[in-house]
Amino acid sequence: MRPAIEVRQAARAYRVGETEVVALRGVSLTLHRGEHLAVVGPSGSGKSTLLQLLGGLDRPTAGSVLLDGRDTATLSQAELARIRNRVIGFVFQGFHLQPRASALDNVALPLVYGGVRRAERRRRAADMLDRVGLGHRARHLPGQLSGGEQQRVAVARALVTEPAVLLADEPTGNLDSATGERLLDLLADLNAEHRVALAIVTHDHEVAARARRQIVMRDGRIVSDSRTVSGNGNGNGSDSGNGNGNVSGSGSGSGNAQHATAGPDRSGQGRA
Repeated sequence: MRPAIEVRQAARAYRVGETEVVALRGVSLTLHRGEHLAVVGPSGSGKSTLLQLLGGLDRPTAGSVLLDGRDTATLSQAELARIRNRVIGFVFQGFHLQPRASALDNVALPLVYGGVRRAERRRRAADMLDRVGLGHRARHLPGQLSGGEQQRVAVARALVTEPAVLLADEPTGNLDSATGERLLDLLADLNAEHRVALAIVTHDHEVAARARRQIVMRDGRIVSDSRTVSGNGNGNGSDSGNGNGNVSGSGSGSGNAQHATAGPDRSGQGRA
């Protein structure tokens, strides 16, 4: 089966004033449906840059990234946005919910940009809120929800398009430990039940330990890529650590996180 995402010897460099900072060089990996992957490493290791490339929020300066078999370097911005909307779901540490839209309208927003009719997108949004245990909070604004509830709304929004991959950037970073555990349980259940590939970027090794596959980054390169039968769920395979690529410096990708799944910002106030 074709990988949901494939990275081939990808490099990413940024110019800071007169200096070129190389964030990634020679990084390769594949991500298939149903995988549960954690990317760990200290600040400046390149993991956030890698996440930007995996999600099509940024493009490599060398090498290639394929989303559902399409090379992001060959796509127009509009084509890339359409594939991103269909293939990738995003969950960010900061939630990025529209403050003047209800939970239901926030969840339905990616479907607006996907051209789904109003009745259908509201039905799908309501169903997804039920799946994350928030059907009773559908009419509430983000400011009326707890941090854990806001993050579950963000998860529902990420999954409403039925993507192949869910990318989560420090998803428990703004949550207390108990709420964070419940969120991780929810993500693991969705990974197992719906075969959506789950890739989590985290500093927290306890969060990473729940994944069946762990990638460790340091100084902008992958220094190990291992699979385990421990963790949360039934993993398979054996430890197969392999670093690839050499990277100097650090950097972070660019892109509009708030509208990564939904497309361009229209108003922030519109109803789904």
